[in-house]
Amino acid sequence: MAKLDSFKRWLLIVQKVRRKPSTLQEIQNYLDNHYENSDYNLDISQRTLQRDLVSINKAFGVSIQYNRRDNWYEIIKEESDASYERIIESFDIVNALKTSEKVSDYIFLENRKSKGTEHFHGIIHAIQNQVAVTFSHESYWNETIKTRKCVPIAIKEAQNRWYLIAYDLDATDFRNYGLERITNFAITPNKHIIPALNVEEYYSTAFGIETYNQAEKIILKFDNSQKKYVSSLPFHVSQKIIEENKNTFLIELYLHPTHDFKMEILRFGNWCEVIEPIWYRNEIMETVELMSKKYKK
Repeated sequence: MAKLDSFKRWLLIVQKVRRKPSTLQEIQNYLDNHYENSDYNLDISQRTLQRDLVSINKAFGVSIQYNRRDNWYEIIKEESDASYERIIESFDIVNALKTSEKVSDYIFLENRKSKGTEHFHGIIHAIQNQVAVTFSHESYWNETIKTRKCVPIAIKEAQNRWYLIAYDLDATDFRNYGLERITNFAITPNKHIIPALNVEEYYSTAFGIETYNQAEKIILKFDNSQKKYVSSLPFHVSQKIIEENKNTFLIELYLHPTHDFKMEILRFGNWCEVIEPIWYRNEIMETVELMSKKYKK
C-alpha cells in the first residue's frame, strides 16, 4: 500500500502545481483535503516533499523546484504527456470501489468485454527491447482470424478502444490492431530493424485510428443548442469556431474524413450539417437518404 500512497501523492502534487505555483502549506492543505475522502496516506513533510520531487521527475519527466523569491514550488520543465488527470481518475475509481460495502447501489458500471489492457505489459516490454511479438487477430470486417508477427512501436487509445501500432513483418508496413481482438499473445526473442515512424505526427490529423483518406479542411454547421457540447468535448485539436449567429455556428477542422468521423457526425442528427468538402457532404447526404428509405418501407 505504501507504494500506492506515494504514487497517488506524486500525482496530486503535480496536479496542484500545474494549476498554480504553490507553497508547501498549500500543497499540504491540498493533500489533506484529498486524504479526508480516501484510504491513501497522503501526509507530507518538507523532507518528504523533496524526495517526492526527485521521484516525480524520474516517473513523469516533470521538474518542480522551489522558488525562494516567491516562496513557492513551480514547474520549470515538463516532458510528460500530461496524462495525470486520467491516472488520478483511475485511482479515485479504484478507491471508491474498494471502500464501498455495496458499490452496486452507488456506482453503475457498463457491462463490457475486456479492452485488451492485459497485453500492455508485454507490448511495452517488446517496444523497449525492440523484439517481435506474435498473436491471433480477429477482423470485424471479414470475420477472419489471422496470425500476425509484428514489431510493436506504440499503444494508442481511440474512441474508447486500445490499439497496438506496429510494423507488420509479413505485410512490411505499419498497421494497427484492436487489443480487444488479440489472443494468443506471445513475445519472441528476435530483434528487428524497422523503419522509423513518428506516431504522434502520423496520427495528428486523425479522428480515431484510421487515416486512409487525405486530411483536409472540414466545415460543419451546428444548431446553437449543441455549442456547449461541441466546445467542451472537441472532435479534434484543430477545431475552432469560425462563424456564429443567433441560431447556428460553424466550426472548422483539419483531419481525415473517414467512416468513423462520418458516424460521429451522424450521431448529432439534424443538429449538424456538413458544409465542406462537397464530396463529403454528398456522401453524408447519400447515407441519410438510404436511412430515410429504410423508415419509409
